[in-house]
Amino acid sequence: MANCCTLDILNSSCTLLLRRDWGERPPQDYLLQFSTAIKEAGELHLAPTFALQSGAHAFFHVRHRDLIFLCTCQTDANPALIFKFIHSLVELLRHYFGQLEEESIRDNFVLIYELLDETMDYGFPQFTEGHVLQQFITLDAQRLDLAQAPPTVTSALSWRSEGVCYAKNEIFLDLTEKCSLNVNSFGEVTRSSLQGAVQMKCQLSGMPECTLGLNAAFSPQYSGREGFDSSSSMEDVKFHHCVKLHEFATHRNIAFVPPDGLSELMTYRMSSGVAPLVWVEAKRSLIGGTKVKYSVKLSTLFKDRFAAQHINLLIPVESDATKPEIQCKLGEVVYKPELESISWRLKNITGGKNVELVLLLSVPTVKSDSSRASHKHVEVDFNIPYYTPSGTQVRYLKVAEKSGYSALPWVRYITCATDYTFKIIER
Repeated sequence: MANCCTLDILNSSCTLLLRRDWGERPPQDYLLQFSTAIKEAGELHLAPTFALQSGAHAFFHVRHRDLIFLCTCQTDANPALIFKFIHSLVELLRHYFGQLEEESIRDNFVLIYELLDETMDYGFPQFTEGHVLQQFITLDAQRLDLAQAPPTVTSALSWRSEGVCYAKNEIFLDLTEKCSLNVNSFGEVTRSSLQGAVQMKCQLSGMPECTLGLNAAFSPQYSGREGFDSSSSMEDVKFHHCVKLHEFATHRNIAFVPPDGLSELMTYRMSSGVAPLVWVEAKRSLIGGTKVKYSVKLSTLFKDRFAAQHINLLIPVESDATKPEIQCKLGEVVYKPELESISWRLKNITGGKNVELVLLLSVPTVKSDSSRASHKHVEVDFNIPYYTPSGTQVRYLKVAEKSGYSALPWVRYITCATDYTFKIIER
């Protein structure tokens, strides 16, 4: 049996941390050969032992965390003995250092060299028992302190720490619904969906028990381990892990001990039965050979007791358009050549209204096929406060805490548009 020539301890990027030689040294570029083999094969597919290019030596390596223990030996060495030595050395170092990482090696060079002198005799492994070696190798090891888990990890409620205190106890809920709509050039709705979420900001002391009750419009049917019934209009209903699902399944109440600060209590989705809130009819027509006319009609389809705010329509036009002539009775219209678009902004508009915009643009030449404009869409952005298209409403939000303090719950509703587009009709 041949002996071990070299032991190298490397980090995960094959940088040398420590080396000990016994007897004949391998070729000078042996570490380069090893790192190249890892890069070519991938660390998960590299064989634990393989020969060097010279054929006279072989690599035996073991990975531990972010460290690589590499023994380079003659090809007739006993693989079982080499691997047994490497694993025994790893256990010995763990016995001395506790956590065995790159920092452990860097902090204990002198001690490791002493241990190697005792565990290897001219390349042949000797005894590696830690309790024996500690009797005559008495250097103090630099041990890595074990990180203590924060209280929230080990407590019954991992999402909330104890001892939270506020001078004024309040909890804020934002029920937000984001609507998406795509309409083709035939006026047909090709996609309509709604993403809902309840965002929560908790400023409550102690360990409060909260109960949230929603109206019947929020009606996913919970069926135990199978989740929520897909026959309901509500889909992909997901709760924060603080919510007691059995309470919701039994009493339809959302009971929870809230996380402190900002969090998302629940999300849901609707992909059917979502009526359009805003409708846009945009037409493009050619006038002669150098003019293009855009007629845009905006209609609000929700009830007149609500009002949309910050409405913005982005209408794409020809890149070489000039001299825009604008006819509009409501809102602000701005030509944005850098976006190749016309921006039509309205501060607010109530439900059940119709407003129109007419644009007349001059262009050097108008192509008869109109291929560039045929694929363009009008993008619409808006938000509607105090309104939810799904009809979901908060009936009550109760807060109970053993100290008996009074808490102020606040609820706000907002609907906004995302990916709301209407294809321009060619006339």
